[in-house]
Amino acid sequence: MKRMFHSLLILCAIVAVAQAQPQTIQSPSQFTGVQIGADYQLVDYHQIVDYLKYLDEHSSRLKLRTLGQTTMGNPFVMAIISSEKNMAQLEHYRQIQDRLADPRGLSDEEAHKLIAEGKTVVLLNCAIHSTEIASTQMAPKLAFYLATSDDPEVREILDNVIVLLVPAHNPDGQLLVTEWYRKYVHTPYEHSPLPFLYHKYVGHDNNRDWFMFTQKETRITVEKIHLTWHPQIVHDLHQMGQRGARMFLPPYIDPVEPNVPPLIISQLNMLGETMAAELIRNGKPGVVTNAIFDAWTPARAFQHYHGGVRILSEAASAWIASPVVIKPEELRARGSDYNPRVRSVHFPVPWPGGEWHLQDIIDYEWIATLAELKHAARNREEWLTAFYRMQKKNCEPDRKIWGYVLHNDARKPTEIAEFLEVLQEGGVGVYRPQKAEQVGKVSIAPGDFLIPVAQPYGPFARALLQKINYPAIMDRTGRLKRPYDVTTHNLPLLLGVTIDTLHAPPAEPLRKMGRYSPPQERIGNATGR
Repeated sequence: MKRMFHSLLILCAIVAVAQAQPQTIQSPSQFTGVQIGADYQLVDYHQIVDYLKYLDEHSSRLKLRTLGQTTMGNPFVMAIISSEKNMAQLEHYRQIQDRLADPRGLSDEEAHKLIAEGKTVVLLNCAIHSTEIASTQMAPKLAFYLATSDDPEVREILDNVIVLLVPAHNPDGQLLVTEWYRKYVHTPYEHSPLPFLYHKYVGHDNNRDWFMFTQKETRITVEKIHLTWHPQIVHDLHQMGQRGARMFLPPYIDPVEPNVPPLIISQLNMLGETMAAELIRNGKPGVVTNAIFDAWTPARAFQHYHGGVRILSEAASAWIASPVVIKPEELRARGSDYNPRVRSVHFPVPWPGGEWHLQDIIDYEWIATLAELKHAARNREEWLTAFYRMQKKNCEPDRKIWGYVLHNDARKPTEIAEFLEVLQEGGVGVYRPQKAEQVGKVSIAPGDFLIPVAQPYGPFARALLQKINYPAIMDRTGRLKRPYDVTTHNLPLLLGVTIDTLHAPPAEPLRKMGRYSPPQERIGNATGR
């Protein structure tokens, strides 16, 4: 009996010790059986989601949320990552973001209390273009690192930042590209491009949808992330051609759209150069800034008009997961902003050429992203203060313009409905007059729609409603530079409606409109009844 009791004590002690030991969390390579970043190997979107679910179950630093369904019926997921303490109060921190995003009625004293308590929110948006696949491979490694590491720098990030990680903005395309690559790797067709669109309806142009909001993935991101969490920093991880710089980071080239707040421009210049410096400090050559890409249109930069910076990183591509070899004489740039063979102020360490692998892309993205997160953590109060001040300034009256009026034209119900839907989807408040009145030379009727510019997302309304000419910019040789892509985003022009500008406020009271529902058109039967 004593022996049995002694054995039971030993068994209990073993169980107690086992329970006291920290549970070992598998890395993504261990979990999936795929060596992440290895040549010729990819994890697909389903494997990534399964791994993030596993982290959700085993780490108190990460929660995985399904935000909706994609165009082809796959789950659109986002991982939220922060310290254990912050994760227990996520809704509280989200409400702080909400209040700072719309500071109307908020005193500076109240705002400073919120800023002292709030966290910098950083959105990492991976692979909106599905052939630019490296960031989807980096995402589970980053999630694992943040969810398990006790490195002091990681702890600093987790304590001060809420990371929103979208592992693939176009899950449908990630699955299509991965399946196609796996099918033809190590065959003569290994480098053959996907013979169909990687987004069912818009292909590559899903990254031109940040003001018309035509696709499900765009709407999910805007409604469930941007206008729910109001991130101060948004990082879009892209890839570009193989024969130029190894990575682009902001500053952008001119032109910058006139309604992007000056503080946004300064912040993204500062953050982009900080990320570039970290890459160079880690021995990564070929980093270029102030080249190739502009910040002209909200079609690619929703957050610039919603209080946050949009960092675009563009890493040089491999052949999906197959390495490439680039000879020095094959290096060339798109445009005349820099020479990839010559050192310059915006290109301090040229890449000499050679082999370029999927792992190289992941390494560059990893270093840049962690530099960004460290900056967000160490400058938490500055990021939140700048966010509050910009949003407060947006709500102040403009001496030159009060806003715009869209006249309710019964001949264009579809155009009017789409016009209003775009503005409201972007967070812009629309108002209805209750009485007819004359404001300057503009007649307002009760059925019209009024859009004041003094509101939290006034810059977005201005960008879409103002008439802005794309500027003529000359290159260093004196020739006219070609625009990068989109030159106009003027909503009245695109939809064929007419608006009037109001230079003074209406005297009569206005009521804010809920979601607009256009009147239902009735079609008569064959007899005309």
